[in-house]
Amino acid sequence: MCICLNCFRISNCVLYEIMGQKHKEVNSSISTSFYPQSPVIQTLLSYSNKNKVLIEWDINECLSYQEKPGSWVFIKLYKGIASDYLFYDLFFDTNY
Repeated sequence: MCICLNCFRISNCVLYEIMGQKHKEVNSSISTSFYPQSPVIQTLLSYSNKNKVLIEWDINECLSYQEKPGSWVFIKLYKGIASDYLFYDLFFDTNY
């Protein structure tokens, strides 16, 4: 799993934007002006039954990492992308 999801700097990180492009996602952060120091990128290769190669890009380490759990949620909310089922527990109290 990419550590960017819980990083304080996710909203303006250039590398997170590049990883989004590799995943064919449109991230377009608010301001991509931060260049992280010494990131370690893991590339996982999978082969499908249809003779296709699937590539997964993840950032495992970064010297610029500052933990802020759930940072990705706020990025999606800012952009108006709140259709993910994972948001349910964040907005509704499911403990009775």
